[in-house]
Amino acid sequence: MSKDSLGPLNAAGLQRLPEPMRAVFEDLSPEELRVASAIQERLNAVAPDVEGQISDPNNNNCLC
Repeated sequence: MSKDSLGPLNAAGLQRLPEPMRAVFEDLSPEELRVASAIQERLNAVAPDVEGQISDPNNNNCLC
């Protein structure tokens, strides 16, 4: 996968993921990448300006 086609995912923070997870995204087909990018764009459009992630005592992660 070319770095140019990863642009939307890089803008969404792909580089912050651990290497094994980045490798999964880098191996996506063009169609899979298009779908992942479209989903990310839609999520970004409805996300609040400030978003964080917390973990409760049971190690359940949630966005807040």
